[in-house]
Amino acid sequence: MFKMLIYGFAWFWLTSVTTLETESDVEVRLLDKQNASLMATFDMFKAYDRVKQFVGDAIKTKMTDIEKNFNQQIENIGINLTVHFTVNLREIINENEKTCPLDYCLHNGTCTVVGNSFNCVCLGGYNGSRCEEKTKITKLRPRDCEDIMPKEHNGIYTIFPISNDNGFEVYCDFKTDNGNWTVFQRRINGQTDFFRGWEAYENGFGNLEAEFWLGNRKINELTSKGRHELRVDLTDFDGNTGFAKYSTFCVGNGSTNYKLTVSGYSGNLGDSLPFNNGMSFTTRDRDNDRSVINCANIKNGAWWYKYCTYVNLNGKYLQGGRIDGRGITWYKWKSSRYSVKSSVMMLRKVH
Repeated sequence: MFKMLIYGFAWFWLTSVTTLETESDVEVRLLDKQNASLMATFDMFKAYDRVKQFVGDAIKTKMTDIEKNFNQQIENIGINLTVHFTVNLREIINENEKTCPLDYCLHNGTCTVVGNSFNCVCLGGYNGSRCEEKTKITKLRPRDCEDIMPKEHNGIYTIFPISNDNGFEVYCDFKTDNGNWTVFQRRINGQTDFFRGWEAYENGFGNLEAEFWLGNRKINELTSKGRHELRVDLTDFDGNTGFAKYSTFCVGNGSTNYKLTVSGYSGNLGDSLPFNNGMSFTTRDRDNDRSVINCANIKNGAWWYKYCTYVNLNGKYLQGGRIDGRGITWYKWKSSRYSVKSSVMMLRKVH
């Protein structure tokens, strides 16, 4: 197509030139060496014929050069494309044929080719670029008694509530009422004095295997995140038992004087705690109740007193089932100030 265009243009130009030809001869006056006049006559038909032949030959020669150069350029482009395609194809083939070195991935890991590198997929228990490192198994720290594993028996365990990185020991009950209870109070024999001040009740005291109060600060940490329930178990001196459960139980922090939130009663002891709901904690040296006189001193204990209380589980330990308001009492169980033989208070997370 390109060749046809060039030839067409040349033919058009040549035709234009030949339109100037004439059949007339042309006379030209000349002088010889002696300055004598001479007359030369040119045959213009033959002259123009020679010009046409000369121009035609020149154009044909130039067209041959152009065609040759054009063909060479096309050939060069073809060669370049062929080389480029061949190189890329060879790279693709080499990439697909690339394989992992033998035993590149250790400990039975699987090797795959990714670009110009090798990647290892490690089996469980190993990691690293070549599965050379053994995975360190980090044992999760239990937040409460529910997280303890295995749950083999009741006893003392260390837990790490969200707000306490150092953790602390608690007594876990895995037997009672489907287990996972954190015990925070126990009275069994009167060997531990519960008529104590604010600091003792804030930090806790006693023996976790026997009689103790876990501490208001720790009880707050345990109940500050999520919902918790409370269970109270009592035993009288005749061996009779009873329990009370509250579906909502929470103890506020120190800025609230460890305010009690409790509701949702069930059980057979009778609902005696609503009177104390919403009250701050009171001890013999920190009066937060609404009575004119410090209820802790009247009741010989420490509690969430109001005016003062129907429940006094931190009161004085009295032998023989005596009727005494200073004792360990739960009024609605016996409809009196009967002082019980033992009491256990524990909390558990609710899901």
